[in-house]
Amino acid sequence: MSDLELFASGQGRRILIVDDDEAVLKGLSEYFARLGYEVVRAATGQQGLDGFKSQEPDVTILDLRLPDIDGMQILEIMRRKRALVILLTGYGDIPTAVRAMQLGAENFLTKPVDLPHLVATVEHAIEKLDLRRENVRLRGMVPTTRRKVFQAVAALVLIAAALLVGRFVGRVGTSYEAPPEIAPVKSAAPRPEPAGTGSVKLPGLAQPASSTAVPRR
Repeated sequence: MSDLELFASGQGRRILIVDDDEAVLKGLSEYFARLGYEVVRAATGQQGLDGFKSQEPDVTILDLRLPDIDGMQILEIMRRKRALVILLTGYGDIPTAVRAMQLGAENFLTKPVDLPHLVATVEHAIEKLDLRRENVRLRGMVPTTRRKVFQAVAALVLIAAALLVGRFVGRVGTSYEAPPEIAPVKSAAPRPEPAGTGSVKLPGLAQPASSTAVPRR
């Protein structure tokens, strides 16, 4: 089984290789192209920055020593854009490697580089990129989901309020009682006086006082 068969296809992935050594640049470009990667090549630091800006690669393989711009400076610029950068150098030392990692390099490899190890490092960086993009996508969905939940809760509250109001109004309508009718009070009819017992009143004359007749002896 060849080395190329050990790795996943780079189809749909774009890689930027920045190196002033023409042999290294050509060799790495052809190797990754055979794995299915779309390769962007740059021989200087400025070309690398321009290619990074215009092509937006998934991963950048960057030589540390370039003729125009120091690789560390390029690393700092690219990391501001959250680029995934793998540094290559023929003059590796521990302090340089530590500084590179502090600046955000994904890895620090020395030349001559082991190609399978380099490809594995690139694939690991791509997995990290995919995870980052997925996290961004999920974070973008959270406000939408929260808004939907809020709208659903608000709708339930409104429905519950409407039901309570309807129940209250119905209760008021059924509990109303008309006031009882009050029967008119009948006035007592005057009693008729017996015939012959009443006195006749004549206008302008004084009425004699009633007296009891005393029989004569």
